[in-house]
Parts: sequence; structure tokens; C-alpha cells
Amino acid sequence: MGAQHLEQHRRILGILFIVINAVTLLLSAGVLVFFGAVGGLAPDVEPEGRAALVIIGVVAGGCLALLGLPGVITGLGLVNRKPWSRTVALVLGILALPNVPLGTALGVYALWFYLQPGSDQAFDR
Repeated sequence: MGAQHLEQHRRILGILFIVINAVTLLLSAGVLVFFGAVGGLAPDVEPEGRAALVIIGVVAGGCLALLGLPGVITGLGLVNRKPWSRTVALVLGILALPNVPLGTALGVYALWFYLQPGSDQAFDR
């Protein structure tokens, strides 16, 4: 595979990391807003129940944000040819494989890209 094709695939992989993980970040924000609104606006729920809903939303939304943020940062690193992003993308790609369907597709694409001969050349300036 030529250097130009490797360069295109590195960029595409970076964009996919950003987009797929940005969706996770948006989902985390939605969870925070949903549970915060339900906890704050539920008139028939005891104050302890409302507080529990808000805590559940913060914990669930925070966990989702912790899952999505590294992928967005890695995608930005890939797009900007940061050498550290190569290793992180490979690890995150492998970890994403069980996340069907988008994570699996991202993981397979990352593995395919890094198994290409000369894929490390796509990070040379």
C-alpha cells in the first residue's frame, strides 16, 4: 500500500475515532441532563429519591464521558500525526471490538490499518 493511501487511512481512522467517541460524549451529556431533569422536576418523589436520580445520572454520565474522551483525544492525535496516538489507537481499537456494531467496526479498521506493512510511515512528517 502506498504512502498516500496510508496517509488517507490514518486520517479516516482519526476522524472515525473522533465521531464515534463524540457520540458517546453526547450520550453522556444526555444522561446527565435526563437524570438531572427527572431528579429535579419529579414532584411526587421524595427528596432522597430525587437526589438518588441525580447521583445516578452523574455517575452514569461521568462513566460514559470517561469512555468517550480518550477516543476523541486519540482521534485528534491521529489527525495531527502525534506519535503517541498510534499506540493508543491500537489499544482503544482492540478494547472497542466487543462494542457491537460501531466499536467492532472501528476496532477491525484500526487492526487492519496497523497490520499493513509500513503503517508506521503514516506518522512520519
